[in-house]
Amino acid sequence: MSTRTAITLMTAAILAATLAGPPASGATTIGASDKQLWAHLEAANLAPGWEATGDRVVWGDGAVILTLRSSLGIGNCFANYVCVWDHANFGNPILQFRDPGTYNLTSYGFNDRMSSWYNRKSVDAHWYYDVNRGGQARCMNAGTKSSYVGGTDNDKMSSLYIYTTSNAC
Repeated sequence: MSTRTAITLMTAAILAATLAGPPASGATTIGASDKQLWAHLEAANLAPGWEATGDRVVWGDGAVILTLRSSLGIGNCFANYVCVWDHANFGNPILQFRDPGTYNLTSYGFNDRMSSWYNRKSVDAHWYYDVNRGGQARCMNAGTKSSYVGGTDNDKMSSLYIYTTSNAC
């Protein structure tokens, strides 16, 4: 068996165990939409450096965090992160980004899924309809949030850019 095949099989086992495991204390069970999200998390397509722990997939030292379930809603968005949710009104799952730069949501199994967002950083960010900051752009001013992006923008986000300044929008 090749190393790549072994890694793919191990990844599938980790994701399956995570999905089948008990919910975290106080968390709800995984709903149908969360199961659909797990189905979209093809390990071979995820950005490198991820680790599955409980109901979370974490990249690096926590620079990017995907949480499938939480009873906290907007309270689950960590300080100094830009957070995007799959559902309106900050409904699970949630994907969080900490560091400045460009992020393609295809790398995190979250392409065309965002319905609400919260920028808890002191800098601006933009989200885009296409990968690599392409297509239409929408501003996320520092410290602002949207409980629903509206019918036109719903499920359109494909990339994100986090600035190092608060006067980019």
